[in-house]
Amino acid sequence: MKRTLASLWLSAAAALVSAGAGCATGDTPDDSLLAGDVLVSVPREVDAKIATARSATLASRGAAQSSSRGEDFYLAIRRSALESQWFLSMYLKELSPYGPNPGTLGTKVIRFREQNGKLFVFDADNRRATSDVFSPDLIIDAFPIVNNSGRFNSMPGSGGYILIDPAAGLNRFSALADLFAAGDPASAVRLETELSFVQKFKRFNDGASFEQIITTYAETPIGSDGDVEGNEFRLAATLGISLRQYSETPEFAPVAAPRATHYFLSEPYNIPNTGDVAQDPVHWGFHPGMEPVKWLISPVLAQIAADPALGGADLVAAAKAGIESWNAVLGYTALSAELATGDESFAEDRVNYLIVDPDLSKGYAYADWRTNPNTGEIRGASVYFGGGFFSPFEDDEEGGEQKMPAPKAKQRVRTLQWQGQHRDPLCVMWGRDYQTQVGPPANASLTGKQKLERYIQHVVAHEIGHTLGLRHNFKGSLRPPTSSIMEYNASAAAIAQPTPGEYDAQAIKYLYGQTTALPNLPFCTDEQTLTDPNCVRFDDPTPTPLADYQIPTYSLFSGLMLDGFFSPSVAPLIVQFFGTEVLAYARRGTAAEAAAAWTAMLDGARAPLSAEALAANPALGAAANALSAAVYDELYLNITGAISSFPNNAAVASAMATDAKNILLNGDRVRTFATRRLIVDALKKAQNSFAFLALNEARSAIAGTLPGLTPTERALTEELLSRIDRAITPYFQ
Repeated sequence: MKRTLASLWLSAAAALVSAGAGCATGDTPDDSLLAGDVLVSVPREVDAKIATARSATLASRGAAQSSSRGEDFYLAIRRSALESQWFLSMYLKELSPYGPNPGTLGTKVIRFREQNGKLFVFDADNRRATSDVFSPDLIIDAFPIVNNSGRFNSMPGSGGYILIDPAAGLNRFSALADLFAAGDPASAVRLETELSFVQKFKRFNDGASFEQIITTYAETPIGSDGDVEGNEFRLAATLGISLRQYSETPEFAPVAAPRATHYFLSEPYNIPNTGDVAQDPVHWGFHPGMEPVKWLISPVLAQIAADPALGGADLVAAAKAGIESWNAVLGYTALSAELATGDESFAEDRVNYLIVDPDLSKGYAYADWRTNPNTGEIRGASVYFGGGFFSPFEDDEEGGEQKMPAPKAKQRVRTLQWQGQHRDPLCVMWGRDYQTQVGPPANASLTGKQKLERYIQHVVAHEIGHTLGLRHNFKGSLRPPTSSIMEYNASAAAIAQPTPGEYDAQAIKYLYGQTTALPNLPFCTDEQTLTDPNCVRFDDPTPTPLADYQIPTYSLFSGLMLDGFFSPSVAPLIVQFFGTEVLAYARRGTAAEAAAAWTAMLDGARAPLSAEALAANPALGAAANALSAAVYDELYLNITGAISSFPNNAAVASAMATDAKNILLNGDRVRTFATRRLIVDALKKAQNSFAFLALNEARSAIAGTLPGLTPTERALTEELLSRIDRAITPYFQ
């Protein structure tokens, strides 16, 4: 695919941040304060020396100042509006040197108060009120009041306003090593702000927005992997700041939180005078007859679609269909989508934007939103779409040689925190290059163009579903092709179902007050992947995934290795990529599922192998030894699967111990001492009576073989016996 990534991104960015319909600060007339606007920008002179110093500092961070005029301003706030409630939102637009990094950093409900020569900002949402008397306001920021602006002081009506430097607040920022990791916000590194200025003021009917440019540094590195400077961590960021008067949609109504976690919940809030704490499902104030919420689609998508390699796929139409497909579920038009024209910025609080990054290396998409902390009402949202999704499908994908997939390593994304708030995307969807699907071809009756269009529509609809308030449903695949677009569906299912499914319709109707009945179709979400073997990402659609997909897929690749098609060195990869889900059933499935899963894990490699099988296949011994070691390593020692607990079925735990004992005994003479030592460690880790007895029985049998061994074998066997002694004396910890 031929396209210049830098030129596409820069041309789109230039269009997105243009002043457009906003009010440029340099055009502020002298009588602008007489109009009574709550927020007015007052130009601030920036001499050439300061402008040059700013540009040099930004260049040292790998960033370029987007305003060549040295634009800056003070902010005049009408005094009569200070005690009113406001929404203060911050959006991370760009993070240098790490490139595009869009996403909300949080929304707060605030009010202002003038005191001691500063304008203090108070966190004034209702969540902390514990009674009718006690409702604390917390100071979150403070801006110096500007008294020496001759331009402002000479403007008619200036006495009704207070003037501040919006770039001179506390600027409480910190950084996290990886946006996608479930990190502790407390682990963030505090950043010191060294340069801060503002630009691109835009005034709206209910407030204004502007950009803040900062450069920061930290005295400690971010992360512990040594991939950043050891002394200082320096970056530059472009932030979208929005300050809008507080409002609530009259039709918005709270929804009772169900016990099942179908929906994202609001932040906890106190119920005054009761001592109770509650959370509500987060949703929009949608209602029939409403003015549709408009989504803008990045013009970059049209540029990508022009690539001949994509076969003429109409990606803009696919994205529009993905957004608007939820209208059919709601039963009225709540969402509309159109291609952005370049006069809106995705960093503005009032804009809903599908951001498209042409960088082919960005193989992920994620969604986030802006909510009212008081009510849980969604006020706006954005979706980031990486260029890695826009690779062509073939017209006919049937046939072909089965290959060992090599999914890309998932990328880390550096990010900021503001006011200690943890940036947490609603979803991170990884593209096809990060999956290990080996299922059926993706709808061979469709052309590659049609497949790509339907796939993009599906992924966009999935992300929009999150911005409506829905969580994942990883059991959608149990009702083929899928009952839920909120599933992480394999490509074939995604193409077959590009619109919301039956589960999604049930979930939306409850969330938006059209029914009191909760969804009754199979459901599980992120937390259940740790405990439920049927709660799996990117599995093929089938009501019986263990028998129809998990075991056949694992058996295919383990069988190829046992037959000599793969080197024994790939055994850990086969177990990690395809065996972990099978082991999940062995740990937490029904009795029948657990037994079938464990039988499959060592099928063809179970000790002792027959002399006939070993003679017929010279590669079998080494492969069986490697596979059995990888299985027990994953089962008890180096766990990488989602379900990491030990088996809860006694019969299966007993079978696991018996198979381990037979490997220890090495009756087929193909098990290495390294594998046998690993088996001892695994049985020790198992901590159950079956494993304890297996170690005891194996020790007695192995000790009886010492007289007939060569000196080298005897020495290694005695070391193995010593390891067993250490494991069983004592055994239970």
